[in-house]
Amino acid sequence: MFQDVHKKIIISLKDEDLRNGSREATREEMKNRLDAIKRHPYAEDWAKEIKEIKRKLLLDPIKSFEDFKKSFEGEGKYIYFAKDGEEAKKIILKIIGKKSTVVKSKSLVGEEIELRQFLEMNGINVYETDLGEFLVQLVNGKPAHMVTPAVNMTEGRARNVLYPVIKERMDDVVSMVLGVRGFMREKFLSADVGITGANALSIDTGSIVFITNEGNGALSSTLPEKLVVITSIEKIYPSLKDAIKASIVQTVYAGFKNTTYIHIINGVPKEPKNGPKELHLIIVDNGRIGDISLKETLYCIKCGSCQLSCPIFREVDGAWGEIYTAAIGIPWTAITGKISVARDLSYFCLQCGRCKEVCPMKIDIPNLILKIKRERF
Repeated sequence: MFQDVHKKIIISLKDEDLRNGSREATREEMKNRLDAIKRHPYAEDWAKEIKEIKRKLLLDPIKSFEDFKKSFEGEGKYIYFAKDGEEAKKIILKIIGKKSTVVKSKSLVGEEIELRQFLEMNGINVYETDLGEFLVQLVNGKPAHMVTPAVNMTEGRARNVLYPVIKERMDDVVSMVLGVRGFMREKFLSADVGITGANALSIDTGSIVFITNEGNGALSSTLPEKLVVITSIEKIYPSLKDAIKASIVQTVYAGFKNTTYIHIINGVPKEPKNGPKELHLIIVDNGRIGDISLKETLYCIKCGSCQLSCPIFREVDGAWGEIYTAAIGIPWTAITGKISVARDLSYFCLQCGRCKEVCPMKIDIPNLILKIKRERF
């Protein structure tokens, strides 16, 4: 309800530590974004290309799925279409089996359907291996931002959160990273299942593409015997070239000057010792196909630029939303089934238009939010 959102925002505004952390981080992230765009000037043209490709494919997303499925299927590879989050979670639980240990790298669709919480409720040990996601997991919270989930957490707060688990002295960010790396090494080696998200899928090669700036993605996808990839239907592209372009555009507009790792998965290795024996790909709809008036939301590549530019987000960050927060997060909340929640969130939008200005896909986010506010969908 509106009152609940209002209460969360007031609590957030009273937390000076959180507000200072959020302001400092968003300023730094926006600076990084501008630097990355200057370094990669071609990204703007690529973004226009990707938007047009998405527009065409989203005219018939089921055909795109069927075309990709034909290319993807093969020995040791399994593909599933889940109409909603509940179906996706049931499929994944059946694949994993109970009493398993899971190492998970970042997946926004996983957050969307609250996958980790579901698996933990079913007795499965899940470890978020992305540092930001791990911090969020330890405080039993939710990501504040699409790309940097712990954007609002100061160094001091992160140290206090990590110490009870890592049990090592951590004087700076480097020592915190090293401490978490040591803790996670054992988890990677003993895990039964790896779970990752995907930035893009390519129809022509049946490939899964995902980009990471930490080594956790590679370890999650190669060490366990089973690999589960969860993504959504709007991530399908005609060619591997398009899929890689889309992934790089997302990275540039997220503020990364260079991408550390580009992973392309085409299947399971013939020699089992070199990777997983099984590859399971779950493609989730969860309201995307059915919505028409908010369909422009599906052009989103989830770079998080709109969130960082939003004056409300800079003050209250993750308090303004549930799974998806601020700016484009409001239409995403509506599309994925929480229309009443999205409407409550929409009343805090200033309609300043900054989100539209910085969006690489030029999505008219203020208009989408206005539609939700006026219930015109």
